Amino acid sequence: MKALIIGSGLIGTTSAYFLARRGWEVTVLDRQEGAGRETSFANGSLLTPSMPEPWNAPGSWRVLLASIGRSDSPLKLRLKALPHLGRWGAAFLRNSTPDRYQRNSIKNLKLALRSLEVLGELRRETRIEYGCGTQGSLRLIRDRAALERALEWGEVLRAQGLILRGLTADEIVAMEPALAPLGTRLAGGIHYPFDELGDAYRFTVGLAEHARRAGVEFRFRTPVTGIEVRQGSVTAVRSGGERFTADRYVIAAGSYSPLLLKELGLEVPVRPAKGYSLTFEHPRLDPPLRLPVCDDDFHAVVVPLEGVIRVAGTAEFAGYDLSLPQSRIRNLLRLVRQVLPAAGLERAQAQPWCGLRPMSADGVPIIGPTPLGNLWINTGHGHLGWTMAAGSGQLLSDLLTGGSPGVDPADYALARFDGAG
Repeated sequence: MKALIIGSGLIGTTSAYFLARRGWEVTVLDRQEGAGRETSFANGSLLTPSMPEPWNAPGSWRVLLASIGRSDSPLKLRLKALPHLGRWGAAFLRNSTPDRYQRNSIKNLKLALRSLEVLGELRRETRIEYGCGTQGSLRLIRDRAALERALEWGEVLRAQGLILRGLTADEIVAMEPALAPLGTRLAGGIHYPFDELGDAYRFTVGLAEHARRAGVEFRFRTPVTGIEVRQGSVTAVRSGGERFTADRYVIAAGSYSPLLLKELGLEVPVRPAKGYSLTFEHPRLDPPLRLPVCDDDFHAVVVPLEGVIRVAGTAEFAGYDLSLPQSRIRNLLRLVRQVLPAAGLERAQAQPWCGLRPMSADGVPIIGPTPLGNLWINTGHGHLGWTMAAGSGQLLSDLLTGGSPGVDPADYALARFDGAG
């Protein structure tokens, strides 16, 4: 069997790898010069089953409305994006009821936990070096009531398999001495031992090389210019004057997936949510930061990678805008200085970046078949693309090859949305 995959980010590359391992002939098309060059390039670098919650929490509409005109809002809506949200925005808000929010969080948690198991197997098989850390993460909370709510919600997730431990401020500093300057400002926090860290771009490049050795053909600098359909099935994908044919076609193009699908008459409820990061080289921090940190108040993560500190945060609905506003860069710089005040981090050290996370209307990824008989999708992972990548690639492969998925595929199917297609 032949598969053609559009997209060579984390999701497309893991999908290609697992299909090739099942004996399929796989070709991957990507418009960039190499694998992982878009949203997978400089993301937050955290794999977080501890953060399975969609961004449409109950009351999120108030946060979005209040964000208009503010540069420091963690969840921001830009007015120019409103015409593009439409039905997706209505579905996003419909899924923000407490019951749906909890159900969708649990779906994400199940796939995230499964994905980290698969990733561990991949590490042992491939020995890819990507700066992996498996000591868990720390969540910092400054307000006592917020800490109690977080621990109460943690019990809901614990019942679904997540491990966590509540910590006092003193226990946080004992576990991560680099946070000593914050000790008196913290109500406490939570340690999530299942969480991991690692450079998503290095992983994607490394796995693409293993996939290539397994027979996958990567065609870079090959933008898709058309998809041919006849009698309810895809017959070819075009790039300029070239035609690519296969038995099965997979769209794993992140936030650009719905644009490709719309040309085929398929409305897939995924929209871009813009995220930012700053990467600081050679941080002067003694003792060095060892564990990744999620700060509840600032809605940002601070992650120690090899030789750098990366801070990432915010979700911005701004359409397909990839500009880097100075206000957002200043905001991230302010946040990381408040988490690591002794690090002496300066703007001159920082490499800014932004990427478009593909956000589904209910905050859960969409993996599986479409109404077109031989067309499949793997997208909509939002802020959990790195966390869910290995599990999503394996799930897609299981569905295409008749394997036994480790999670219920109905939870991630496009058919869960009324009127899909």
